[in-house]
Amino acid sequence: MRRLVLVRHGESRWNAEGRIQGHACDGLSSLGHAQARVTAAALAGAYPDAEVVSSDLARAIQTTEALAAELDRPFGTDKRLRERSFGAWEERLGDDVAASEPDRWRRWLAGEDVIGEVGGETGAQLADRVAPALHDLLGATADDGVTIVVTHGGSIWHGIHRMLDLPLPSLGGVANTAVAEVISHGVQAADGDDIRAARAVLDRWNEVAHLPVELRTAWRPRAVPADPPPVGS
Repeated sequence: MRRLVLVRHGESRWNAEGRIQGHACDGLSSLGHAQARVTAAALAGAYPDAEVVSSDLARAIQTTEALAAELDRPFGTDKRLRERSFGAWEERLGDDVAASEPDRWRRWLAGEDVIGEVGGETGAQLADRVAPALHDLLGATADDGVTIVVTHGGSIWHGIHRMLDLPLPSLGGVANTAVAEVISHGVQAADGDDIRAARAVLDRWNEVAHLPVELRTAWRPRAVPADPPPVGS
């Protein structure tokens, strides 16, 4: 069996501010670094022989560095794992966008994919980019091996929906340093009447049990939401 373990980066400074990121980045907050350290220890304990790949954006790389240190091995990066581009909304506070573009912001909060209108990537374009990367990484994983992928909320959400051919929206949100896992039993497992399919399946989603309550972003009292709808996570 092959495992693809997906991890969202720790809380970034801009997550804490409610600022839209996309490809722009200001690195992890102090909480994000603490989340990364705790998550790294948990993953290294569970998967000591895992290979590790990261998005090439700083908030993901900083999260991955903690894991690489725990595993005492280098990691690779893949640009395809980046968060979606948010075009003209990048680097702006969500509150400012809501004030200046109230109709478009309301449509976004209601679930309409408006990002193409501001020069960014649509959800479909993000899925077109991320899902092949996830397929490639799972395919390159050794039998009985594990690959840990550190990436972004939007990349995980759209990538998994596309990879597993799930109707939108089937899955909930993705918390900072939450863990999801996709498994594949390989082609040999699909022989005869074996009910295990060769295709990948989702084994767990948005799991944060490894984090103490005080490090779970959603539980932390704050003036602004930690992660408004998947805005540049």
